[in-house]
Amino acid sequence: MMKKLVKSVLVLGTVSQFLVPLASFEGASFWAESSQTVQAQSLSPQSHAQKVVDTLAEIFPDDRLPTYILTSEMPEYVTAATTSASDQDNFNIFYYAEDEPIEVNDQAVNELTPIASLAKTTYESEEEAAGVVDQILDLQGEEVDLGYGITGYMQGAAGSTYLNWQEGNWSLLVQAGNIDEEDPVPLALEVVEHLENVYLPAPTQAGQITLKVSPSDTYEDNTVVWHEGAVVYEVKHVDPMHAVIMAGSISEPTEQ
Repeated sequence: MMKKLVKSVLVLGTVSQFLVPLASFEGASFWAESSQTVQAQSLSPQSHAQKVVDTLAEIFPDDRLPTYILTSEMPEYVTAATTSASDQDNFNIFYYAEDEPIEVNDQAVNELTPIASLAKTTYESEEEAAGVVDQILDLQGEEVDLGYGITGYMQGAAGSTYLNWQEGNWSLLVQAGNIDEEDPVPLALEVVEHLENVYLPAPTQAGQITLKVSPSDTYEDNTVVWHEGAVVYEVKHVDPMHAVIMAGSISEPTEQ
């Protein structure tokens, strides 16, 4: 069973937004502030991260959002760009790691590459949303002890080795490439250990975590998707372990 670890995030204040249209990103209307440089270059990465969290909470006040985005190896300043706040039922937030502080929705993000994202999509029914999650329940193959009474099931197919297991309403899958002789077990063990201390958001019926061991150049390779009623949320991250950490920071906010 997963244990509860209580964590908190300090809300420091709010930042007003002046939004103007920007170019589309992956088919969605993209919005940005009139371009401005963060004047306080002495602003610490932690203070700037909290400012980003506060600003996003102001744009999408009805939803819990991630608070922990960057890995320790990334540039230390996080920023974000969002689709329009006019549609609170369907939106995207794209996150970036940069060497200097940039305001949320500043036009500068149009030239940047996301390292993570959060998407919210609202469907007609809970059943439709559960189907979109596309949960993978393939508990066959070689048994692997993942600790804490959890058994994983490993099997190979099409040049990859897959390790599947289940925790509550969550199904988890780690994919490792056979060409580079990757092993899915270490990452699976790390995920299981993390989930003993941090709760993920609770799916109504189904949640799916899909991770790749191979280093990735795109944030879309590692996904955490679940539904709450008729609403589907999806976290994506360039780093597999941090996809899980980012999703966990929604239900248990932690400072960046």
